[in-house]
Amino acid sequence: MHRPGAGRRRLHYAAGVIMVVGVAAAMVSIARNRTLTPEQLAAAQEAELGLDTDLLALVELGLAAEGRYSGEADGVLEPEARQGIREWQTDRGIEATGYLDRTSLAELLAAGRQAEAEAEEARRRDELEAETQRLAEERRIAREERLAERARLDSARREEERRLAEEASLAEEERLAEEARREMDRIAEEARLAEEERLAEEERLAEEARRAEQERLAEEARQAERERLEEARRTAAARLADPERRQTETLEAAQRRAEERLTDDQLLLASKSALAGTTGNLNWRLGLNRRSWTGVRSRDENVVGLDLNGRNLGGGIPPRLASLTELELLSLGGNRLSGAIPAELGSLGRLKGLFLEDNQLSGQIPVELGALSSLEDLHLYNNPLTGMIPPELGNLTSLKRLRLSRTRIAGRIPPELGSLQRLELLALSGNQLSGQIPPELANLTNLKRLTLSNNRLSGCIPRPLMRFESGINPQLGGVRLPACERQ
Repeated sequence: MHRPGAGRRRLHYAAGVIMVVGVAAAMVSIARNRTLTPEQLAAAQEAELGLDTDLLALVELGLAAEGRYSGEADGVLEPEARQGIREWQTDRGIEATGYLDRTSLAELLAAGRQAEAEAEEARRRDELEAETQRLAEERRIAREERLAERARLDSARREEERRLAEEASLAEEERLAEEARREMDRIAEEARLAEEERLAEEERLAEEARRAEQERLAEEARQAERERLEEARRTAAARLADPERRQTETLEAAQRRAEERLTDDQLLLASKSALAGTTGNLNWRLGLNRRSWTGVRSRDENVVGLDLNGRNLGGGIPPRLASLTELELLSLGGNRLSGAIPAELGSLGRLKGLFLEDNQLSGQIPVELGALSSLEDLHLYNNPLTGMIPPELGNLTSLKRLRLSRTRIAGRIPPELGSLQRLELLALSGNQLSGQIPPELANLTNLKRLTLSNNRLSGCIPRPLMRFESGINPQLGGVRLPACERQ
């Protein structure tokens, strides 16, 4: 049993024991001429017991249990403890020497051990009682929370059913109106094409008349006319092609307008099949409250988060997810998604976290991602991406963590990344990056972790980045980069 300050007291006690033993020896040497006092004889007997500090600490506990000691049980019998022993000996009719013999030692040790056991038992009872009270309070709170949550969910379900019914009615009305508009557009387009065909026929008949008249002209005139007719043919072809292009643009614009009118629920339902593929299992459906939809986080009527990490999704990332204008989190990592990263995601101005790691995404990193001004996390690692790191990523002024490790990106590290003043983590290891480490990266004063190992970098490491040397070396082929001599 060890107490604070016991080391110093043990030294004093050891010195006292040595002195007592010496005194006892001296007394024995002169015992021939005179007799020892009772107290001296008791001190010698106690010294022969060879007591350590742990046993003496138990003796002090025993004295305290008997009401004869109020000091600290530190294993050093100071004057206060000696006085307690005398009083205890007096109570039992023993000669009050203040020193221990085997009998008094055994009794006081037993009392000390019992006091120690009783204190431990009391502590355990107090802990058990406190734990019982805590568990009872937790059960009461949990029961109240369950009842409140059940009432809230029932109310929300009824409200959601009413809202969905209204939305379904409005969607049906909009669909019928859109079909009527499309039918009118189709009729107008057919009339326009018929008019163009009539004009083209009239031009053809007029051209044939001119040709008949010009047959009487000389060969040179006929040659000139053929060239003019060829030019007229190209012009007519251009006029015919132009309406087709305008029609395509009109259809695309109509599709964009239609998607803008869709609610977040309708956008998710329209994206479900493309996102899940043949392996994913998403419980998104109109009959189920959106708050129970897998991975969907909502705020009021808006979807603010999609957390579908590790859901065995086997499709692609639908571009229409970019129409979820209030989205703050898009987490699709740990799936089997394939295809390219849609450039449309660059329009999600409120997005803070984009997690697409551990998939089978291919193609280049869209430069449009550089427009995500609120983005704090961009994780694309463990995907077979190609191309280079877009310099536009240097515009992500809110970015804190950028992880592009273990892809197939190549080329140089853009010096624009040195503008990301809030960046704390930059992970680019396991790629095919080449060239020198941009000195601009030394401007990243908040950077806490940098990994560039297993690339094809050359040159030297800027000295401010040498604190990350273990994350930069060794590289492919065992080449280790030295620190730059000058900055």
